[in-house]
Amino acid sequence: GEPGDGSRKAFMREFRKVVETADVVLEVLDARDPLGCRCYDAEKMVMSVGGGRKRIIMVLNKVDLVPKDVVERWLEYLRNDFPTIPFRASLQEQKEKGSSKSSSLGADLLSRSECFGGDKLIQLLKNYSRNNGMKTALTVGVVGYPNVGKSSIINSLKRSRAVAVGSTPGLTRSLQEVALDKNLRLIDCPGIVFASDTAPSASLILRNCIRVEQLSDPIAPVETIIRRCGPHALCAAFGTPLFDGAAEFLAVVAKKRGMIRKGGGIDVEAAARAVLREWNSGERVAFYTLPPRAAGTARVV
Repeated sequence: GEPGDGSRKAFMREFRKVVETADVVLEVLDARDPLGCRCYDAEKMVMSVGGGRKRIIMVLNKVDLVPKDVVERWLEYLRNDFPTIPFRASLQEQKEKGSSKSSSLGADLLSRSECFGGDKLIQLLKNYSRNNGMKTALTVGVVGYPNVGKSSIINSLKRSRAVAVGSTPGLTRSLQEVALDKNLRLIDCPGIVFASDTAPSASLILRNCIRVEQLSDPIAPVETIIRRCGPHALCAAFGTPLFDGAAEFLAVVAKKRGMIRKGGGIDVEAAARAVLREWNSGERVAFYTLPPRAAGTARVV
């Protein structure tokens, strides 16, 4: 059920088109796990195709899902490589495209429903356009793993639902172009997963890059979640007693939710898919990582 070879090749063709067309590439990262969804292969391709002339800007999206001090540590870390803008997308109508009231990472601002980081991003893009003395519109490619929020960022800047948005991996299937104004053109690219192997790794599944319904083994990624979070966080999140291993945890979740197979046995696979869906949506456990040399952590919401 994972993307086949033909599908991957089609995605790669689309991705290369974006890279070749764009003057600037926005690499969108999920603030909860920036390195987990950073694509070094894509960055190398951008630098090689443009002969070093193309610019990369990292957009650290979903900063409202991570503590402020963690966001600041990630910004400091990522800015060693490329300019990095903290961002929180919004679909609310605003007075100006991508407007936000402030550039600080204040908790009060992050709790609001408006776009955060839009002004800074547009300003940076316009600076590139001016500095390069460009006579035509600046073309900006938006790339990243599935479900990091590429389309939502474009829609926040545009102020209307210009591009299809959803948390189903692979929703954006081909290039979509949006003109922000006469000087700025954005291209949304399908989510690229650079994977040489055909079987998806647990980390790809936990980044919502693969559809949960199509997994042949939904239990292995739940084992990864348990290793990442520890049993205590999951007990609190799912209301289970302390358990010993994934099989016991999923059996309790299945019983609690009445997930029973036709023959009367408990359906641990259905429970595993439910846990994965809730993990990917951030519904029960809000997990975030720290920059290198510090351990990952999890908190229950």
